[in-house]
Amino acid sequence: MPKLDGLKEDLGYFKFCFGIVVATFIALVGWVATNYNKAELWLIIVACFTALLFAILAIFLNRRMRKIIEEIYINKGEK
Repeated sequence: MPKLDGLKEDLGYFKFCFGIVVATFIALVGWVATNYNKAELWLIIVACFTALLFAILAIFLNRRMRKIIEEIYINKGEK
């Protein structure tokens, strides 16, 4: 049971981090969409690169959360 509780805590932590990453990604994309003609080119490039990094991080976190969910289902069946 302690392992199952630990997995649930890990899942909660990753869900929180995933929410922050997605919100930041959306904010960056929104900023680029509204300021692409006003901001300097280097700033747009940095924002796009950062948004790409956050998208990759979101994919990584999603895969990790799916593995944790699978482990939770496996451990529930071992009772």
